[in-house]
Amino acid sequence: MAGSRVKKARSKGSQASKRTTLLSSPKAAEIVSLVEELSAGLGTRDGVELGRPLARMLADAYNARGRPIPAWVEQLTAYFGRSK
Repeated sequence: MAGSRVKKARSKGSQASKRTTLLSSPKAAEIVSLVEELSAGLGTRDGVELGRPLARMLADAYNARGRPIPAWVEQLTAYFGRSK
């Protein structure tokens, strides 16, 4: 199921191409795809507003447990943190 969403996202054209170039982690690409699906009717900016705190929450959870932040979480933070 997760693989089919990533494949679907990759087949959507230039926007998907930008995402897969920026996100080398399949896990990060899957989360971005899910956030985009959840915010599809809301607009691009709302997707960022949903994704940014999600990425921050994941990073905070790893920090709280004294664990290093995985690369896929760093990719999410960079993806949602940049200006569009």
